[in-house]
Amino acid sequence: MNDPLGAPNGLATLSHRERGRSTKKMSYFQRVPIRYRTILITAGVLATLFLFQAYMHHYVYSDLKNMAEFNWWREAPVPYLNFLFWALLCPLVYSILIRWPFQERPFLRTILIHIGFSLLIASLHEIVTSSIYYGILQGIGDFDFTDPANRSWAYSALAPAIFSRTMEYWVLMGVMVALENVRQQRAEHEQLLKLKNELQITQLNALKKQLQPHFLFNTLNTVSALMDENVRDARTVLSRLGQLLRVTLDKTQRDKVTLEREIDYIANYLGIETMRFRDRLQVDFDIPTDLRELQVPSMLLQPLVENAIKHGPDLTNDSVNIQVKASKEGERLWLEVLDNGKGCSDVVHAMKNGGIGLRNVRDRVQLLYGDRASFAIGSPEARGFHVRISLPIERNEEPANA
Repeated sequence: MNDPLGAPNGLATLSHRERGRSTKKMSYFQRVPIRYRTILITAGVLATLFLFQAYMHHYVYSDLKNMAEFNWWREAPVPYLNFLFWALLCPLVYSILIRWPFQERPFLRTILIHIGFSLLIASLHEIVTSSIYYGILQGIGDFDFTDPANRSWAYSALAPAIFSRTMEYWVLMGVMVALENVRQQRAEHEQLLKLKNELQITQLNALKKQLQPHFLFNTLNTVSALMDENVRDARTVLSRLGQLLRVTLDKTQRDKVTLEREIDYIANYLGIETMRFRDRLQVDFDIPTDLRELQVPSMLLQPLVENAIKHGPDLTNDSVNIQVKASKEGERLWLEVLDNGKGCSDVVHAMKNGGIGLRNVRDRVQLLYGDRASFAIGSPEARGFHVRISLPIERNEEPANA
């Protein structure tokens, strides 16, 4: 959707979009899904096991096949060069996976890229390790590379060796995919824990802000004034305050609630403020009935309307109008909170240096939905605030009486 509230109206987009794990600011040996020390140890252990297997094979079959004595200088470099060089290439292979994940479309293009890299890296591996190995054999007098026959044999063995290294590359890539999946699952679990903590912090912030002395004082003062004028309105204010306290103190509060429940909570909060500010505050809700059962993060809108009050009737004697809207476009739910109070010429700067409640909302949206959601705030012509949140449609699957 092209946002109609873009640059012309001064709306600044502050959404977080993270496509994957970034490796740009990491050193080469940090570009792996596990500690590089673990990779080196694993490579060393595997090389030792392969060398031991080669020795045991020689020990068992040496007499049967009239094998020469086991030459450690000739046999040991093979597995160690192979595995340690793959360990050296692990950060490169992982970086390729992150840059071109297999989920990326078009799939055929991604596969062709990986095939190209597999052939290139396998060739690099074989040429480097073979050169070192033949140098070792030349040094111990076991292989004369200057002999044309030996050189011809070495060159003829290069193609099948590269094919073997290509197979090893794909095994290593499979290991990297598995480790990356584990890392992502762990990261998602940590994000879930962080989300729960964010919800608790939001609830505590709401409790502090709604139970802080000046809020209670203003509410009770409003009730006291209404008792002489309109007892029914006084009872309404007390009822709304009770509803606010009940929701705020609810320890069983879910991460997500229906939009209707969220709007009811906001209506109670704004209802009290409307009684307090009288004609200086008007509130309008535009919430279509067919959207009220959709799921939204719990207590998502409370910081937004609180910000509207803070920069509206709390700061100006002019009449302030607050609008709370919901709309649907395709499979996206749009939530908006607008006011015409005192605005801000630089909302990005204001968000960085204040606006803790707004930043918490933005961060919660990003943690819950990633790049499937967006958060934007603007102050058109430095007059009032306009906050827009876009969420993926999530329907309430619980029974209505649950």
